[in-house]
Amino acid sequence: MLASESHPMYVPPRLIKKVQRIFGDQGRAWLPHLPAILARCREKWSLAKGTICPTMSMNYIEFTATAGGEAVALKVGVPHEELFTEMEALALYNGRGAARLLDADRELGAILMQRVIPGTMLWQIGDNRKQTQIAASVMKELPVPAPETHSMPHFSRWTERAFRLTRTEWDPEERMPRDLLDRAEAAFIELSRDRTHDVVLHGDLHHENILWDEEDGWLAIDPKGVIGPRCLEVGRYIQNQLPDDASFSICEQLVRERIEIFSAGLEMTPETVAAAALVDCVLGHVWSFEDEGPL
Repeated sequence: MLASESHPMYVPPRLIKKVQRIFGDQGRAWLPHLPAILARCREKWSLAKGTICPTMSMNYIEFTATAGGEAVALKVGVPHEELFTEMEALALYNGRGAARLLDADRELGAILMQRVIPGTMLWQIGDNRKQTQIAASVMKELPVPAPETHSMPHFSRWTERAFRLTRTEWDPEERMPRDLLDRAEAAFIELSRDRTHDVVLHGDLHHENILWDEEDGWLAIDPKGVIGPRCLEVGRYIQNQLPDDASFSICEQLVRERIEIFSAGLEMTPETVAAAALVDCVLGHVWSFEDEGPL
């Protein structure tokens, strides 16, 4: 239970722990203000008190409605760069392939957006080929050219920092084989050699971030907002939702099928899709070293 002077409320313990772990002192200072921030959001946008989203992670999300009866989702988080770039990406997507941004407030760290109804996650349809075809159609619709002025990072900022710190600080025991790290770094350099066609990437597009809306079809949610070549969008998806109890050969078959479908649906060579998957797979693993902290 969190409470300000006049706004008691329940916040799931997992959200409290995640905010404290990710944002440290900033997150601990923010949490007691969350009830008052939500009250200000409801007043600003004339919102009814909503119901908590059961799948929220590092941001508070509730489903509610405007005074006019429009179903909306309210997302509130610790104000930080990634939340701001999400606002920016949603505004640029403008409802094409993604949930519509209705309004945002940087000071409050709040995003008001279309509620995706019923919000069925892509993984729930349970067929690898069909899922991947749907993901490819979203990825084809989603990208917009990188604007001349923006505050979103380039994908290279992610890779350069993560690969450098893996070598120098995060992974002294070399759990990530250095030859694999080198290959991922070389693949990224090759994929991003020409930046004239960079687009606004979602940056975290996988089975849990593609939802079914009864009016608008399959929509992306929760973009990170990052700039880079279009091919890099496939990477996060390819390594996601592989069965933990499946054999290597089964996982390999699923990955090969995804590569084949993305290659055909997005008009990329299989080698390009595979290279993008390698970059994202290695990047995701070394980020986990940062989360662990010193051994």
